[in-house]
Amino acid sequence: MTGVRVLIVDDHELVRLALKTVIEEEPDLRVVGEACTGEDALRALENVGADVVLLDLHMPGMSGVKACEEICARWPDVRVVVLTSYDEDEEIFGVLSAGAAGYLMKDSSPDSVLHAIRSAVQGATVLDSAIAKRVIAAPHATEPDDPGLSAREHEVLDLMARGMTNHQIAHALWVSEATVKTHVSRILHKLGAPDRAQAVLEAVRRGLVSIDG
Repeated sequence: MTGVRVLIVDDHELVRLALKTVIEEEPDLRVVGEACTGEDALRALENVGADVVLLDLHMPGMSGVKACEEICARWPDVRVVVLTSYDEDEEIFGVLSAGAAGYLMKDSSPDSVLHAIRSAVQGATVLDSAIAKRVIAAPHATEPDDPGLSAREHEVLDLMARGMTNHQIAHALWVSEATVKTHVSRILHKLGAPDRAQAVLEAVRRGLVSIDG
């Protein structure tokens, strides 16, 4: 059985059921587990694994921020997309700093959630439009706006922010995929980012690219 494996983490059964119903209607996505606490989420990842974790922030026991930190540290290939009703700065920047690949509010449309799951797997960062504005407005005084990217690296970064894979970027720019990988590596280095998602987030904070939330 193929498809993007999704773990749903929320302490409300109706929310989990609604998300599962929406996700399992998509042929390229499948729900591999559900959890109602951060601790349960960690156990589920140990037992069944996942490609994407849809994570609420306010649950009994372990906080969502702590759960995100644990997941990103122990399973760096797993993408965490926060889906919550809360938009406190401490939580937003806590999970994004920990490595979350997305932050959506629970009033987002089903299509937005599905888009976030697929984009996260491709290495893109997806933020609710209101959250993206707050990330952009956050102070970042010690870093220069432009880290010295070349014109081509700016092009690649912009396409990364749109959620394109290396293969898609190569096709769009008429270059080899190996060349794109080289550009991506240089972008990560210049932005001081460990992966594509964090590179895009850092670029958004510096005003180098925008994310269509």
